[in-house]
Amino acid sequence: MSILEKIRRRSGLAIVFVGGALALFIITDALQNNSRLFGGSQSTDVGEINGEAISYKSFEAQVAKNTEAARAQMGPDGQMDQNTIDMVREQTWSQMIMDGVMSSEFEGLGIKVTEDELFDLVQGEDPHPQIKSAPIFQNQQTGQFDRTLVIRFLKDLETRNEPEAKKQWLAFEDGLLKETESKKYYALIKKGVYATSLEAKALYKNRSRAINADAIALNYFSIADSTIKAEESELMSYMKKNEKKYAEREDSRRLEFIIFDAVASAQDSASAKKWADEQVTQFANAANDTLYVNANSEVPFDPTAKNRKQYPEEIAGRLFSEPVGTIIGPVFSEGKYNIYKIIGTKTDSLFQMRASHILFKIDNGDTAATMKKATDVLNQIRRGADFGAMAAQYGTDGTASKGGDLGWFIQGDMVKEFQDAVAAGKKGDLKIVKTQFGIHIIKVTEDKSNKLVCAGVVSRGILPSDATVGGAYNNASSFVAAVSNLETFKAKATENGYNIFTAEYVRQNDKQVGGRLTDAREMVRWSFNAKKDQVSEVFTLGDKFVVAVLTNIREKGKADFETAKSRVETDYRKSKKAEQLLEKAKVAMAGAANIQAIASKLQLSVTPLTNQTFENNNIAYVGPDNKMVGTLFGTATKGKISGPVEGDNAVYIFVINSVVEAPEIKDFTIYRNEVQTQLSNRVEYATFETLKELRNVVDNRYKF
Repeated sequence: MSILEKIRRRSGLAIVFVGGALALFIITDALQNNSRLFGGSQSTDVGEINGEAISYKSFEAQVAKNTEAARAQMGPDGQMDQNTIDMVREQTWSQMIMDGVMSSEFEGLGIKVTEDELFDLVQGEDPHPQIKSAPIFQNQQTGQFDRTLVIRFLKDLETRNEPEAKKQWLAFEDGLLKETESKKYYALIKKGVYATSLEAKALYKNRSRAINADAIALNYFSIADSTIKAEESELMSYMKKNEKKYAEREDSRRLEFIIFDAVASAQDSASAKKWADEQVTQFANAANDTLYVNANSEVPFDPTAKNRKQYPEEIAGRLFSEPVGTIIGPVFSEGKYNIYKIIGTKTDSLFQMRASHILFKIDNGDTAATMKKATDVLNQIRRGADFGAMAAQYGTDGTASKGGDLGWFIQGDMVKEFQDAVAAGKKGDLKIVKTQFGIHIIKVTEDKSNKLVCAGVVSRGILPSDATVGGAYNNASSFVAAVSNLETFKAKATENGYNIFTAEYVRQNDKQVGGRLTDAREMVRWSFNAKKDQVSEVFTLGDKFVVAVLTNIREKGKADFETAKSRVETDYRKSKKAEQLLEKAKVAMAGAANIQAIASKLQLSVTPLTNQTFENNNIAYVGPDNKMVGTLFGTATKGKISGPVEGDNAVYIFVINSVVEAPEIKDFTIYRNEVQTQLSNRVEYATFETLKELRNVVDNRYKF
């Protein structure tokens, strides 16, 4: 089993699904029939593929297998935080969807991996990279992959009576098969993606053909928004005409919510201080310091002897100067009370030192002048000038603002010349030394030491009491009882001075809400089962109690006026401005002999568009404008006033002065290769997303 463990650890937390990593080793049986949340009789499905349901039980069974595999890969401790657990669940879903979508594709096309191919992948002359990179298959003398070690391992696997180990290896091989099938499939698709000579020539032409023109831009911002009245009925009518533009891309919800924090009270702070004070005597008299710390501290006992840098500066001095058994504290820092007890001391192989310095950087390579300046400052310090003040005045590095203090450092932290100078001195010594960084005036601020101290630390934060937590919950419950919809929700919040937070786009499988609430799955699930204007019950999220109201329901493929209103209003105003400016331009163009005459009528200047290419969508002094660039290159006539044209950012009148045709070339290979690469890069993602749509993949995980 040790060999498999090494392969697992080498592969990290990867979970096998088609096209992914290869180190999934399934080591547990399926979940029992009864679900922790829903019970054995629950038949609700987490999703479906082409009408075929993915049951909650089968999904959770696969999650359990993958979780156990990931935990085993993490080593003996096998501890997984919530982020890792969430990652495993997401990868499991991706794995199941990938298998469900792709298996029929492979079968229909006859894509399979033969026994000979699998042999080559595992023990051939050039096996899969996962095999080649496994440390157990590396020759200890050469450090190179050794195929004979793979063969020996597989023979041992056959002869050992370890069915679980064989099961794991077969799961690993299954991962190899799936990845290879996927590679074959996408290679097939990519072979069908072809960049034509026409596409290559178009790319070259769009990049090389240029137009020189004169243009007048009537910017939309020249008309104030306030002059365009936008009645709601008109906006709704405009949105309806352009419904596809504003359609939602996915289902989402809008929530407003209030957080009732269970924040520690003044009484809780006083209780914590009292507890910390009581610990001083009890810790001092403890018969077993390790057991006492583990029983009373939020942080377990750490037996490591540490140097001064590893302890807070405010207590390091006492820790390194007072005898074993001394109690220091309670010290309040970062919301916690800490009581330190000196347990023991050791001698380190490296010295710790402390110094301050003033760095003079060598300007223009003049070392002598810089040394003279540093020496003058050193003499002033020796005559009584304050070192810190001189460091602030003359120092040229980041320590100048704190009087040149470098704090404690260990042998090896500093360049040799600097370190040797400090190590050879004693507290109070002043020295001057040159290093690669410049000239340093050094003040040794502490005698060097190789002492290490082991300190037991009893640590506890100020936590809200049960009474405080209960009070926060009661406030949340009272609020819920007093409101019934958004209107009363807001009114009651205002009355009580509560802050209302907004989560604008909550999606079905989100775990966080509004950037403030983590692990909020229950709240998200509620929002997709609630009705608009409905107020929730009290959600318990860690040390917070939350009450929410559902303010908007957005459905995929439908345009939601409330959501799109600001965009609709912007576009509507732009269209009205375009109408006015088009009319204004037409009036100015009437009877005008040339573009300069039109510009004079409009009191605008003519802007030259020099070497404008189709690939460059930026119009000088206006900005990106695809509409205008498209019109410009779609206009064949030179020397004729054209327009007015409604662009993305302005209305334009223009004259094409000249067209610089792309130089004739015979070989378009580099352009065809570029198009081919662009198409190939999109194949895998675009193909899979299309197949998901064709297979009607439904994701109902948000219900659970």
